[in-house]
Amino acid sequence: MKYSFIHKRMFFILLFLFSAIRAQTLTITNNTGHPVIVTNDKKEVTINNRDKKEFTETDRIEIKLSDNLVSYINLFLDPTDKLKITLDKNDEVIYSGDKAALHEYLTETLNVDTFSKINTYEQIGQKKNIGELKNVSELLLLDVLKKVQLPNIVISPEDKVSTRKLKNYIKYNWLYTIFSTLNRRETSFKKEAINYYFKKYIETDIPKLSCTKSLHYSVIEILAKNKSLLLVELPTYPIVEHTDDDNVNQYLPQNCQKEYFQQKYDYLNHIEGHNKEYYKKVLIEKFNEK
Repeated sequence: MKYSFIHKRMFFILLFLFSAIRAQTLTITNNTGHPVIVTNDKKEVTINNRDKKEFTETDRIEIKLSDNLVSYINLFLDPTDKLKITLDKNDEVIYSGDKAALHEYLTETLNVDTFSKINTYEQIGQKKNIGELKNVSELLLLDVLKKVQLPNIVISPEDKVSTRKLKNYIKYNWLYTIFSTLNRRETSFKKEAINYYFKKYIETDIPKLSCTKSLHYSVIEILAKNKSLLLVELPTYPIVEHTDDDNVNQYLPQNCQKEYFQQKYDYLNHIEGHNKEYYKKVLIEKFNEK
């Protein structure tokens, strides 16, 4: 009995130590000279000047540096990775540790690279040149993949969880900049473009469709709004809460419908819209959002 007790105790000690060693860790150090607020999984944490805070097993954080400056950082860490972020004077964000260069690029530069092409896509759309749109957009994608050291955007069974998440994040960020310019195009060009990108980059995602990021939702929403142009049928889903947008939301799985209500609430909350409480109520009662 004594041996059994000691054996079990050693097992749990080793399990605890192994878990601690493997836990991915994000450490934020505040050297700004003033307190900063970090939001992680809907929980707000204040980090005072010269203090630091560790976060484990998290996918995204929001750092409110000042009233006018908020930094959103998506994380793509492996179980043993330890990333460090130092908030310096003048609200500069400094990355160090594992995958520092990757996270700095994703947070500080990716949107500059992808969203800066929107005007170019608009001009190509005016010319209705689908070949040029493919060439310009896919050359940009290759450049982004090179910067994040990925060989391609296709998810394979051998990919680590963090790699899968990273590929999806980049793909839907890139796709949104293209799709956002198509709504104003004439139908034949839009139909050809939507079906090309859907067939090549999105169709394999449909059976396991999940709106884990806001831009992911935005791409799927554009697809649903233009489903009549698709050469394949989109699956339909039960409506969680009926609205005037049921004709679109019926093509969105539950967590994508949640993003619909979240974006409505965020916008109305920002402008102090009179019916924002309705969307907040739906998020709480139908999607268990606090």
